Amino acid sequence: MASRYDVYTQVIPADQYNGTKFISFGPTRSVGCRGLQKLLGVFTKYLLTPVGTDPLDPTIGTELTSLLGSNVGVFDARDILNLSVNKCVTDIQAMQLNQGLPSDERLASAFVTQYIELPDANGFSAQILIKNAANQGTVVLLPTLTVGT
Repeated sequence: MASRYDVYTQVIPADQYNGTKFISFGPTRSVGCRGLQKLLGVFTKYLLTPVGTDPLDPTIGTELTSLLGSNVGVFDARDILNLSVNKCVTDIQAMQLNQGLPSDERLASAFVTQYIELPDANGFSAQILIKNAANQGTVVLLPTLTVGT
């Protein structure tokens, strides 16, 4: 059975981002979380982990972070984002299949609700709606990802 609590992580605010990490434990000591917040942590970790970098399972992660500084245009980055979100959903649902998790910690769906092109920053941001099996949902706002032209 999976651990009842997980360590609370959060996406770093844009004004504190220095190009080396997307996720931190926040400004205060680590806090245990469960339910939808735990699911958000799992989803964010999968989405922002580069494929092949997890030593325990090299298949975990997406190609999303490889967009940083790449020569992929903002328009093409939308396709990579959608593919990355779809891969996260497939991977997380497969991982959760036989774990006996409560419904508020099981991923039902996730999809990009808004793709925000930021021409001045030569990048994009996005809103992703994440829903659990208890039909609770929340929107995650990705930090600005800078790509090429």
